[in-house]
Amino acid sequence: MKNFFSELDDVTLTYSDIKTTADGMEYIRIYFEKPIEGGFSFLESVIPGLDVKETEGFSDDEVTDLLGYANRNAFIIWRLAKEGSAGIA
Repeated sequence: MKNFFSELDDVTLTYSDIKTTADGMEYIRIYFEKPIEGGFSFLESVIPGLDVKETEGFSDDEVTDLLGYANRNAFIIWRLAKEGSAGIA
């Protein structure tokens, strides 16, 4: 399930429910996307860690900015995922 968090400069951030790895670590998948001609630019990462899992169409600077945004808002995303909220705009 994807939950909506925000839209900023035509970039939408969605996030998964809290998931657990085989060794018991909790994480949330985050996904940024921006419409472009013929499709979308996208970036997939996880909280915590903010490792890039997959990206296409965003520059290195844009990836850095998006991951910074995710880092600054990670506490909100965790809270919303724990509460089961559909998100905030």
